Amino acid sequence: MSTDAQCVAQVLAGDTEAFKLLVERHQARLIGVLMRIVSDPVVAEEVAHDAFVKAFTRLKGFRGEAAFGTWLIQIGVNLARDRQRHESRVRQLGIVSLDALRRGQSEQWEPADNRSTAKPDEELDGRCKWQRFEQALATLPPDFREVITLRHLEDLGYEEIARLTGDSAGTLKVRNHRARKLLRDRMEAMGAPPGPALKQEES
Repeated sequence: MSTDAQCVAQVLAGDTEAFKLLVERHQARLIGVLMRIVSDPVVAEEVAHDAFVKAFTRLKGFRGEAAFGTWLIQIGVNLARDRQRHESRVRQLGIVSLDALRRGQSEQWEPADNRSTAKPDEELDGRCKWQRFEQALATLPPDFREVITLRHLEDLGYEEIARLTGDSAGTLKVRNHRARKLLRDRMEAMGAPPGPALKQEES
């Protein structure tokens, strides 16, 4: 199977069909990241679509300094930020957008069903923890959801996140500390069991 770099080279050489493999390979991960950042399945899919379109049109600018998947996440995160800023301005003006009305009718998003060999009761307990974790995460401010997602769920380092978001590593560390505390407080307030273990950060 072709690597991401080979697919990119094929697309740039004129084989636009090769881009479909990149979409198939990275779509689920990108939507998962965006879902946790925007807390809305409809918006996550829309932003992911826009991210792939933007990646395709800007493929000549991909230098390979980071993995294609990471570059794609950078595009998605920036588009999600733009979307959130726009919706924040709309809310301040007291306007209810058609997107918001449509999302209000959408079904509650649930994490993908990852098949495992766990016993039924253990799998149920694990799903319960993840669902409570996702619910608590969705209540955090957007920048807190973003740093939790990229640092702890995507396992990215601060320097890498800094390159993705344009924020300094120091700012991200402070934000992550506050986000972890608020997430823990929200889960305790929900009476939720401990969620997935987050990285232990150096003091």
